[in-house]
Amino acid sequence: MRFPSLVAIAVVSLSRPGSPAEAYAQIGIASEQWLGVAAREPRTESWATKLAPVEVKSAASTESVTIRLYASSGEVDDAARDQFERIAANDGEAHVLAERLEKLVFKAAYRFGGARVDVLSGWRENAGRHSAGEALDFKLRGVAAATLAAYLRSLPRVGVGIYTHPRTQFVHLDVRDESYYWLDASPPGIHWRARQLRDPRAPQRDAAWLPEMDLP
Repeated sequence: MRFPSLVAIAVVSLSRPGSPAEAYAQIGIASEQWLGVAAREPRTESWATKLAPVEVKSAASTESVTIRLYASSGEVDDAARDQFERIAANDGEAHVLAERLEKLVFKAAYRFGGARVDVLSGWRENAGRHSAGEALDFKLRGVAAATLAAYLRSLPRVGVGIYTHPRTQFVHLDVRDESYYWLDASPPGIHWRARQLRDPRAPQRDAAWLPEMDLP
């Protein structure tokens, strides 16, 4: 309930036409109406319309598309998700990925100036979180894997693996409730034991997570 409107109406009813009290009341009503309109303006529209589209390229097919993930309203665009999921699939068919995962990939791209997203692997069969649509292996053009991984580890509720062999150099990102980080120096096609990277501040970041933190 907005009390200033009620007060203004009461003043009008008790004041004489043309009196200072009536004029004050009319100003109060106009101000309150203006504030009401301003309060209803979507907060997301301004930032969403300023975001440039991001190029996304498949390492497997070399196909490239330009995607604007967010509509002008600030909501994720379903058609854009379909495009991204088709590029991210290894078998040529679109597989549903977690919306939060897609948001974080684009958040990272925007963090580094709208860098191109090179997808190595999205959904794949019998591959843990990849099979659940919750993980993506990718690079950002012009951004070192170590730099990208360091940024992703600053986000709450994520799994981040960095693959450091000279013939890999990519980052694994997944979404989860409790963050976990690791380093894997295995060469392609060979699996060595990954080394966990610990961060004592991760639980605090995870506990403080809000959905708004996933936006660019």
